[in-house]
Amino acid sequence: MTRRSVAAVVILFALPGCIHGKLPPREFYRLRLAPLPDSLAAVYHDGGGGATLPVGGIAIVPYVAPGVYGEGNIVYRIGDSEMGSYPNREWAVPVPTMLGMMTEDIFRGRPLTREPAVFDPPSPHAYAYVWRGLVRELEEVDRGSQVYAVVRLDARVARARDDSVLWSGTARLERLVPEGTMPAIINALSELSTQAIFQLQESARAALAGPAASAVRAPQTAPSGRP
Repeated sequence: MTRRSVAAVVILFALPGCIHGKLPPREFYRLRLAPLPDSLAAVYHDGGGGATLPVGGIAIVPYVAPGVYGEGNIVYRIGDSEMGSYPNREWAVPVPTMLGMMTEDIFRGRPLTREPAVFDPPSPHAYAYVWRGLVRELEEVDRGSQVYAVVRLDARVARARDDSVLWSGTARLERLVPEGTMPAIINALSELSTQAIFQLQESARAALAGPAASAVRAPQTAPSGRP
């Protein structure tokens, strides 16, 4: 899809163990923007509507990652309720930033508004709209001998000038990971995160095409975004 989708492959590297090798080496991973399945790829590549999109740009603020999801370690769950995080397996980039950057890439490839989407701009309220995301699930799930990847993201679009919510939605996806290895789990989490963000974007499109969203006026001066 974009330069980042090609370059931001799963990152894995180890640092020397501490205390004379008694601790396992630290491993760092990163979510990547993954190719969409065929059922969604055709929709993505149609360009997104052009002149029919609402006027204005959209600011994507870093996702909220509460509790263990924001602590930097990769989260796992056993069954339905027992949760933990790996002491030596960590995200190379904070989860709120990774998801925000992925959202920006998806919105650049298939716009949600006529003006560009920008992740983490200095002044989000200088844009017509603000996209806010929340991590509900982003983890490995162990059910007996089977390993799954699970992603659930909530999102909402607000009108920037008064912070009124124009749309909100949720997307939850899960997938069996037969290999059960950490690189395979990260690959699955990347693919599910990409699909969840795209599904949320598609759900938001109808709301932004409505009369309440159409009444939003674009800023007189286009704000500068992240390089």
